[in-house]
Amino acid sequence: MRLPLLFYKVTTAVSALALSLVMVSCSPETEEEPVMAAGPQEVSFTMVDSLKVNPFFQSSYPEAYTNFNGKTYTLTSRNQAEAFFVEHNNQVVLYFRDKSKERENPWVSFTFKNRTVQQLPTTFSAKEAQVVCVEDGQSFADGSSALSPGCDTILNGTVNLQYDPATDVISGSVSNLKFSLEYYVPQFSFPNRYGNVLKTSGSTRNLDLTFKNVKRRKTD
Repeated sequence: MRLPLLFYKVTTAVSALALSLVMVSCSPETEEEPVMAAGPQEVSFTMVDSLKVNPFFQSSYPEAYTNFNGKTYTLTSRNQAEAFFVEHNNQVVLYFRDKSKERENPWVSFTFKNRTVQQLPTTFSAKEAQVVCVEDGQSFADGSSALSPGCDTILNGTVNLQYDPATDVISGSVSNLKFSLEYYVPQFSFPNRYGNVLKTSGSTRNLDLTFKNVKRRKTD
């Protein structure tokens, strides 16, 4: 069972994962095998949030039923996302954060443990928890943020990855990635009053990503 999302107020909306990765300093210049120059990075990011409030909650949470039931929130962007991968401590993290809006930015990450980038699976179900840990988060207009407290319980999704050792980049796609949702982005305000109602009613977020030439972020 997925634990409740962590909601918090911050001066600058940054996810815990993003913050930890950004805080890691870049490696100093060292003698390394040269790699070919990769082409430009390309990322298409499509998101659809589908909100549901079970009629069971209509009397106890009338505001939630009126304001959220049947609502959708969509976001589509092309080449407006931050994307990179990190290889560290025998694991690979692939990270995407849409930045098409000033503050309301969703992110998703894929962590592969006990693997090198050369050992990444090529095609797999995102539901396979033994293969990948999927985490997600969202920043809001009021300056607060939400992030999953651990690996999401994935309801659906297929991932395709291709690593090019000549240019040290990852390309691929994420199709119909689906997981539960506890907020409605346009009307969110901290603290989150109706998260459990939305989640237990079957609210979901769907993500589709296509990406090309996602580059490595080096760490010490």
